[in-house]
Amino acid sequence: MRIDPQPSKACEHGFIFIFWQGLGLLGGIAMFLWAKDDIDTWYNSLKKDSWFPDSGFYFPGYIIAATFTGSAAYGIWRYGGFNKQIVRLTLHLFQTILAIVWVPILFKSRDLLVAFVICFMIFGASVVRTALFLKINIALAGLCLPSDIWYGFLAAVSLQLWNKNPNT
Repeated sequence: MRIDPQPSKACEHGFIFIFWQGLGLLGGIAMFLWAKDDIDTWYNSLKKDSWFPDSGFYFPGYIIAATFTGSAAYGIWRYGGFNKQIVRLTLHLFQTILAIVWVPILFKSRDLLVAFVICFMIFGASVVRTALFLKINIALAGLCLPSDIWYGFLAAVSLQLWNKNPNT
């Protein structure tokens, strides 16, 4: 693919890149900051298996996943814009919004069952998104693999939290 040297196109690409990166990153950062006290206190009081991550593990994991998938979404956008990639990019937006919403549902509302269901939906959407990105570009799909692994892990954590803390 040839990169267009026109300044207006470069500016447009810069804004689009910032959009795809910023959506997940800024939304996630805002939700983690809002839920920080609950993450540090409530999460640490739950019954957990030994393989569960420390409360400080969630934020960096989310940031890494959002950075990789935001870059992949921008790459997919470059293959014809939103109009030509509407299914792939809409699925990415859906998955990103669910990931942002999962944080306050788990840590603020403390609804473990709903948090598990949403996390399972995030994982499913993430895997389908990766498969759809693979049809366009293998490298861009590869950028999504850490996210698939992350959300699969979080779905397992969410399920175990719900199983071990049924009255929460």
